[in-house]
Amino acid sequence: MVPQIDFLPATYHVQRQREHKTLWRRMFVFFFLVIAVLGTWQQRQIRHKLETRRDELQSKAEGLLQPVKAQSKLEQQLKELETRALLLTTLELRVPMTRVLTAITNSLPELVSLNDCQADTGLKETSNARSGALPPLPVANKDKKLSPFESDLTELRNATNLSATMLTLSGIAPDDLTISQYLVALRETELFERVTLSFTGQQLVREENWRKFEVRLQVKNPEALLDRTPAAVRRITKESRSRETKGASR
Repeated sequence: MVPQIDFLPATYHVQRQREHKTLWRRMFVFFFLVIAVLGTWQQRQIRHKLETRRDELQSKAEGLLQPVKAQSKLEQQLKELETRALLLTTLELRVPMTRVLTAITNSLPELVSLNDCQADTGLKETSNARSGALPPLPVANKDKKLSPFESDLTELRNATNLSATMLTLSGIAPDDLTISQYLVALRETELFERVTLSFTGQQLVREENWRKFEVRLQVKNPEALLDRTPAAVRRITKESRSRETKGASR
């Protein structure tokens, strides 16, 4: 065999090895930089997609909040209108004295006569709340100021809850049974919150023993006549109004 003779110097091989090592190092650095750039670019793409999704969700949330704000505004307007309607209805429901006198006279049984009828305004004789009474208006915070309608309605309710129209009737009847019938008839008119027999006594009328009596009446609070069905907004129904009008006309 012919021996291979290397005519290149030893330094040449050393230099070639160094160049190969340098080339591999540069390739490694290049690939690392390429991977880093690709990773950064991918992160930026993901961030861009997330920001776009965030903007879309924010726009949808704002679109959903607009009806909620409109609904809350409508609820506030509805509450204000309800307060106005309740105030006007309460003012309309004040029972006129002509209607009260009509109910008193129409309820008189036969042979019963009244000698005196006195009316005055004073504190209620009972402090017990009615089972069907309307709930009081919610107490506002100190920082929150009531509207004029709410303030007027609160004052009107306070006045009607503390005071009432009181009537004192005195008359004569043949017996105690007739007096009891008169008391029942007064309660059935549904105009009086309290019907109380103050006293009864004996009185001689044309040489016959009759019974004299005194009755104390308390006129109902106007709010007690309101229609409190769930669908109604505290108003008087047309049927009850027509019924009351017919009863007063009789």
